[in-house]
Amino acid sequence: MKSKIIFITAFLILLSIYFIYSAQSMDKRDDYNYELFNKSNLNGHVKELSSYARGIKLSVKNNEVVFYPLTSKLNDNNIFLFTAEKGDLIIKAPFQDTLIVKKKNGAVLRYTFLKFKK
Repeated sequence: MKSKIIFITAFLILLSIYFIYSAQSMDKRDDYNYELFNKSNLNGHVKELSSYARGIKLSVKNNEVVFYPLTSKLNDNNIFLFTAEKGDLIIKAPFQDTLIVKKKNGAVLRYTFLKFKK
C-alpha cells in the first residue's frame, strides 16, 4: 500500500514538472514568433497560409512568419485564416501594430494581433 502511494506521488510530481516545462516552452516559442513577426516588413502577395502553433503561419515573398491575429470590427469580425487566401496582398511595416490585407476582390481588412510580453 505504501509503495503504491509513493508511486502515485512520484508520478504526479513528474507530471506537474512536465506541464510546467511545456507551458514555459510554449511561452518562449510565442515570444520568439512575436518578435520575428513584429520586426518583419511584409509587403507582397500571400504564398502560403496555414494554422500553426496556436496562430497563423504566413509566407509572403521570402518571409515566413507566425502571428496571432485578432478578430474585431477592423476586419468585420472575419477570422483571418478563413478570409485571407493565396494571392491576397499583405502589408505590414516593421513594428506596425496593424496588418493590412487587400483581397483580390478589392476589399481591405485590417488585423491587429496578440502582443506577447516578456
